[in-house]
Amino acid sequence: MAHIIDKLIRYAQIHLDLPLDDIIYVRNRILELLKIDAHENTAVDDAQIKPLAVPDVLLGELKELIEKNQIVPPAEVERLVGAIIGTLTPLPSAVNARFWNLYRVNPHQATDYLYNLQVKNDYIKKTFVDTNIHWLAPFHDNFLEITINMSKPEKRNEDIAKLVKATPTGYPKCVLCADNIGYYGRDDHPNRTNIRVANLTLNGKPWFFQYSPYVYYDRHCIVIDYDHHPMAVDRDGVVALLDFVTQFPHFFIGSNSDLPLVGGSILNHEHFQGGAHLMPLMHSRPAYEVKLPTSEVSCHGLNWYNTAFLFKSANREKLTDEVTRMVELWRGYSDEACDILAATDARHNTATILARIEEGAYLVYVILRNNRRSKRYPEGIFHAHPEYFHIKSEGIGLIEASGLFILPARLKRQLTLIEEGLKDGYTPARIIEKNPDLAIHETMITDIHKNLGDDIRKQITTYVNGTCRSILDNTAVYKSDDKGRAGLSRFIKAYTS
Repeated sequence: MAHIIDKLIRYAQIHLDLPLDDIIYVRNRILELLKIDAHENTAVDDAQIKPLAVPDVLLGELKELIEKNQIVPPAEVERLVGAIIGTLTPLPSAVNARFWNLYRVNPHQATDYLYNLQVKNDYIKKTFVDTNIHWLAPFHDNFLEITINMSKPEKRNEDIAKLVKATPTGYPKCVLCADNIGYYGRDDHPNRTNIRVANLTLNGKPWFFQYSPYVYYDRHCIVIDYDHHPMAVDRDGVVALLDFVTQFPHFFIGSNSDLPLVGGSILNHEHFQGGAHLMPLMHSRPAYEVKLPTSEVSCHGLNWYNTAFLFKSANREKLTDEVTRMVELWRGYSDEACDILAATDARHNTATILARIEEGAYLVYVILRNNRRSKRYPEGIFHAHPEYFHIKSEGIGLIEASGLFILPARLKRQLTLIEEGLKDGYTPARIIEKNPDLAIHETMITDIHKNLGDDIRKQITTYVNGTCRSILDNTAVYKSDDKGRAGLSRFIKAYTS
């Protein structure tokens, strides 16, 4: 145990900027956590420590010793490992100070510093993240990005919906609260001792910047209001989004919708998601121009699967006015011919908003959303329809609405079993008999089996690609048919008149 402690401390000196003056203090805190009251220094070979890009090997040894010596109950082992690497990580104040010192030189350096620190201290489990499967799905006019994420749990829509009205209890109130910084965790709440953040001011209020441990795309970050309150899509949110990209012009930022099914998985705490990535939506081309009363702001409808607009201007104030005007109009807008009701027993209309900077101009993307349900579509009229639930049934938040699909980890195993069964010449019934959980994919298996080709994996991938595109089509409040085009024209007329 003494040797692994010394190796971890040396790792922290080399990779986590642990100062020489803090070594004795940090070692004693680790001994306290491990319930050890003595220590003798051991020799550490730097040649083993310096090449380590991540601490996996060292933490694996530590975990093994904790389990062997039964220092804590089995359910607590991961939390204790997290607490120890968190102890080796610079204090939040030191990280925040260095972030902003680097920012004054170059914002890229600041965001890269925090990201690399979170990889080096195991908050971002990069080795595990690298097992995610990712591919591009090209279509005639656009493309989608599709990933099977091995670390993201598949959530139930009804559980997400309950969070909107849930009264916060316990400590921290939710997994996004600032109170998570340094929190040891418990059986029903993750360990966050190794998370580090950078403090921000957006729209005159305190926020903070952190990275997502799931890393859906390059530099996937979460920007969180220090105050725990429900998400809201309004003018203040637009101002905050533009404040962020003004400070970090190399990142995009987006706000999920504030309603279940069309929002994210956490609706009870205001937050944004962003990163150093261009979403597929941002590559889509303008389809038509929307004439605005000011020449300083342009607006175009996009050639995209759901109903999306792009606003562009160098004038922040007028851009904010126009985006807010569209969102406020849409919030109360109904068009029964297109199944759009702004509200029934609850509000249904909302929007997903994303922002970035390009060549000195602000670009704001507005996707119109509606979460109304019906007898025909009890899970949502503008949600993924039931025939696609076997691929994805969760709400379509800003990431998927922008063209990057995060599919559940179960698909890695299920799609492999389907491929192997078809290669072995099994019938759909036999494949399902051997693996009963594949019953949800019966239609897909049958369709592919009927037209079996030489490249079965490609056929399965093509099927998944088409399903994701169809899900985005489902989310469009105005479809690409005559009725949808007529409804869209009516909305644009109401907006521009």
